[in-house]
Amino acid sequence: MSKTVNKRSSAMAAMVEAAEKGRALMGGTDSMRKAGKTYLPKFKAEADEDYTARLGSSWLFNGMRKTVKDMTGRVFTKPIEIVEGSDRLKEFAADINMQGQDLSAFASDVFKDAFVPGISFIMVDAPRREGETTRAQANTQGLRPYMVHLKVEDIAGFKTEQFNNVLALSMLRIYETVTESDPKDEFSQINVDQVRVLTRADGVVSVRIYRKNDKDEWLVVDDYISQAEEITVIPFYAQRTGFFTGEPVLEDLADVNIAHWQSQSDQRHILHFARVPILFASGRGDDEPLVISASQAVTSRDSDAKLSWVEHSGAAIGSGRTDLQDLQYQMQALGLQLLVASHETATGAVLDSTKETSTLSMMADNLKDALEQALEWMAFYAGEQEQNITVEINKEFGIVPLTAQEVQVMQQDVALGLLSKDAYYAERKRRGFLSPDLNTEMDMDKITEEAPDLTGEALDLTGPSGVDSALAAFNG
Repeated sequence: MSKTVNKRSSAMAAMVEAAEKGRALMGGTDSMRKAGKTYLPKFKAEADEDYTARLGSSWLFNGMRKTVKDMTGRVFTKPIEIVEGSDRLKEFAADINMQGQDLSAFASDVFKDAFVPGISFIMVDAPRREGETTRAQANTQGLRPYMVHLKVEDIAGFKTEQFNNVLALSMLRIYETVTESDPKDEFSQINVDQVRVLTRADGVVSVRIYRKNDKDEWLVVDDYISQAEEITVIPFYAQRTGFFTGEPVLEDLADVNIAHWQSQSDQRHILHFARVPILFASGRGDDEPLVISASQAVTSRDSDAKLSWVEHSGAAIGSGRTDLQDLQYQMQALGLQLLVASHETATGAVLDSTKETSTLSMMADNLKDALEQALEWMAFYAGEQEQNITVEINKEFGIVPLTAQEVQVMQQDVALGLLSKDAYYAERKRRGFLSPDLNTEMDMDKITEEAPDLTGEALDLTGPSGVDSALAAFNG
């Protein structure tokens, strides 16, 4: 029995807390509304029903989620490939988590998740082998290894030791939820919470499964020795702070996005009142009916009575709109590139892209290392001999498309003999303007074959008839 096996360590609690803002933003408008006063404070003296109405009418300009999706999409424009590795590993990669995800889709989820807390985890696991089952027998029975994506919230705590002068995990506690048949209803299922404890000692990794009983006591319900010699959980660092720890990559962007959420709420609140004129009446008795209709007139017994519409000046609306635009530009500067138009110079855009590329390049390299380690452990679980495993991840994600001026300069260089046509084609392919599958030699041969005969009379292209003549000549 244990009273603390489910208690989150201070290090993990700090990372979970740091990730709360990003998680709420990634959840979209519904998630931010559920957070309520945490990110949308209540006005002084604001009635509960008024706050609820204001919260319900607020919507999120989700710069955070868009940025994460965009940056992830850049890395995964091409699928991840195992360039060195056994055929069996490549077979595993087609369904890497035994839930229908291939290696690229699985890795994309890990990569995307790491932006918020700064770290995510890949666990390599395999079905438990009963008795004296060998690896070969396990392979025959289909008991193959697989990968599991663990988030920061899934880790309760960890301990480390030096093993052969290398710092590694000596203990890891993982929160799990398993679905089982309801013993009280054959047609229903229930979710059962448990804590898996992995402990490494003397070259062996033991596994204990804890579950809570009716007395809220955590008891060991299963205990066995795993196949592994070390705890096969790999951290993927987006922004590392230490062993098995990280911090949010887009912390500043999250703060600005929350400020935009609050400002947008204020803007919609004021628009609610500004859009509707208020009827002002003076000098009329309380008993005099007031009906607003196109077919009825408003009358009063008092000759000095006044009736007029009062409208908002709109000055505050303009200020609110400017504030929202400023916040959007700030989000752009912090990583949000595709949501608002850029007013920077071409040089500035290139420099910003370089900075972004640096961050993404580091993350792509870290993901490559994590996946290669995970695949090596999968090979171990599958009983394969030690091998060098290499995966290839796209890193052509920070390339800026050619501007019209750059194309013109390159064309001039080709005409002057300062740049070969092959180099010109290669650069345009690299920038994504031409398909990477384009055979430049065959294309240039085709250009030569299709070149128009310029030895005859020049065509008159003035007016519609001239265009028709040119088309007729082109079509032969």
